[in-house]
Amino acid sequence: MSEEVKKISAKRKKKKHPFRTFFSLAAIFLSCFLIWIAAEDLITTFRLKKEISTSEEMISSLESQQKDLKKRKENLEDPEYVKRYARGKFMVSKPGEQIFKLPSKSDDPANDGN
Repeated sequence: MSEEVKKISAKRKKKKHPFRTFFSLAAIFLSCFLIWIAAEDLITTFRLKKEISTSEEMISSLESQQKDLKKRKENLEDPEYVKRYARGKFMVSKPGEQIFKLPSKSDDPANDGN
């Protein structure tokens, strides 16, 4: 009778074995799928953080530009500044005044045209 018990227990083990294999494979597949989703989300998060930092740098640069442009606008509304700017940049002179351009240390002698 002990042989019959062994045969019956062996049959039971064989019957349970396919279910265990199926559930094990299902658990492994589910684990891999969840790890893949988590990795994809992590990559997306890093990409978005990089985009945010790039955008913040651009915003900072644009704000700096905006401040400079506002300052230039304020200066150009001042008539004295406009006079000084025109006289220095475009060599505009008052009637009867002569303008002499003196070389500075930063001028390159090769640019004289000689």
